[in-house]
Amino acid sequence: MTSNLLKNAIIVKPHGVRKVAAILSNAVRNHWNYQYKPGPYPKTPEERVAAAKKYGLTIEEYQPYPEDMGYGDYPKLPDIGADSKDPHYPYDCPELKRNFNEPVHASAEIFGEDRYDPNLRPRFSLAHQWTWFLGVVGGSFALYFYLEDFKIGRPVACKQYPGNGPHYLFTPK
Repeated sequence: MTSNLLKNAIIVKPHGVRKVAAILSNAVRNHWNYQYKPGPYPKTPEERVAAAKKYGLTIEEYQPYPEDMGYGDYPKLPDIGADSKDPHYPYDCPELKRNFNEPVHASAEIFGEDRYDPNLRPRFSLAHQWTWFLGVVGGSFALYFYLEDFKIGRPVACKQYPGNGPHYLFTPK
């Protein structure tokens, strides 16, 4: 029975097998899909409602990027890094702290747990960081210039050749 189905699929409909193989290889390679492209920038209120529904947002939450940025109808999401999200929330995809059908930020490659978090409050102020940086770099240069004249090396005399003047022997005569 199975062999007859395979024979039919391969011999009678060879293009069907090719289509199935193309779909599977496309899914395996994680190739870009034409459906990922955002639509045109919404100009009317009806288009805004349709775009908000497309991305699973309410009309109050939906705010597109400015038209000149080229993101089309893609929503402008708040800049929240993955490290700032609640770690105990039961996410659908806990390793990325995302839920199913949640729109991805346009700069998602920047906001990860191991990347930049715009909401993170720095431990030290910028003036404190610059003070330490310039202190370390300046101290290194000061030590270098101060110790430049005091070279460290093995003291070695010139090699003595037979015809170049007096030679000293270290054996008693």
